[in-house]
Amino acid sequence: MNLLVILPFFQELLILMVVIWAFSVLLRKVGIPTIMGELVAGILIGPAVLGLIEPNEIIEVLSQLGIFFILLHAGVETNPREFVTALKKSFGIAFIGALFPFLTSMSIALLFGYSLKTSLFVGISLTATAVVVTLKILQDLNLTNTRLARVIVASCIIDDLLSLICFSLILSVAKSESISAFSLMLIAVKSTLFFVVTIVAGYYLYPLFKNTFQHSSGKGFTFLLILGLGFGLLAELIGLHMILGAYLAGLFFREEVANKELVKKVDDRLYAIAYSFLGPIFFISLGFHITFEALTVQGIILMMCLVIGVIIIQIISAGSMAKLAQFSTVESITIGIGMTGRAEMAFILAAIGQKMQILDNNLFSIIVFSTFILNFFATFGLKYCAGVIKRNQDKQFKMQM
Repeated sequence: MNLLVILPFFQELLILMVVIWAFSVLLRKVGIPTIMGELVAGILIGPAVLGLIEPNEIIEVLSQLGIFFILLHAGVETNPREFVTALKKSFGIAFIGALFPFLTSMSIALLFGYSLKTSLFVGISLTATAVVVTLKILQDLNLTNTRLARVIVASCIIDDLLSLICFSLILSVAKSESISAFSLMLIAVKSTLFFVVTIVAGYYLYPLFKNTFQHSSGKGFTFLLILGLGFGLLAELIGLHMILGAYLAGLFFREEVANKELVKKVDDRLYAIAYSFLGPIFFISLGFHITFEALTVQGIILMMCLVIGVIIIQIISAGSMAKLAQFSTVESITIGIGMTGRAEMAFILAAIGQKMQILDNNLFSIIVFSTFILNFFATFGLKYCAGVIKRNQDKQFKMQM
């Protein structure tokens, strides 16, 4: 390929990397999640405002790789044993806390005249929680090692996994020309078989390479890429999406089958690619597709209905289940608020819907604007609740004295 042909791309890549670095440094100081900043950066340098960069095929390829690496890293970050333990303790909170926001946002889209397929994508996009953002907020509030934080994070992880499973079903329905009882049953069977096959492979295939991964110089990163691509292509083959395979491939690369230093090395490499290079390019590229034309009177009303509906139903549904699990009223509300954030998973699912032309640019923009508001609510809501919990603890301490 002629250097003159690809030179403009390197210029665009330089602009992207400078923006990514600058926003990460600035936003870290003010405590705003960098993902939000990357989206704002995409809006500023994209067609919507300055027009410095136009969407092109190379950026699209890098963006799709960003989705792959984000989900692969998310899988590695999720410990299967801790996940199973969390599943037992937090499944009710996560399940009810995912079901009702999904039904609420889907119903709102239907009421605004969107088709069932489009409404399903709106519902699932506004169901997936923001584990990374929520965890960062909890770290800033010094709540990471509390029982409350563990339940919130575990519930968010389970919520995201349920969203992925539900997404696989919705995606298959969206690809189907006609929907019948038989086709729905076939989709459910294929999805179930995929999860069973990949989970069994994860448990029994990884240990076969245990001796290879007992040294920190083992080719664990390359092996994980092979498994991620293999599982991803298998998912695509049966009508699901590659991100499901990527997540499950990462889920089983753990310290039980690999050297601790090797697992850390692989995790560090994936994190760097997912959140310092390809992932940020994906989030910035989302901003290229956002249009302020969506902010009509009807668009703003739809956005506010989605935001208010998700906040209210998320707090009531997850909070009620937390109350049944013997949490105090304040703690239950805190858990509900902690699950209102929406970030990377929501953007990925919405972007897939947009690429399939199920979501138009206006509706995609409304979903992204809604996530902005939800994340700010989660940030300030958790800070307020943390203050209330601390004051209550101080009162109890003084009473005991």
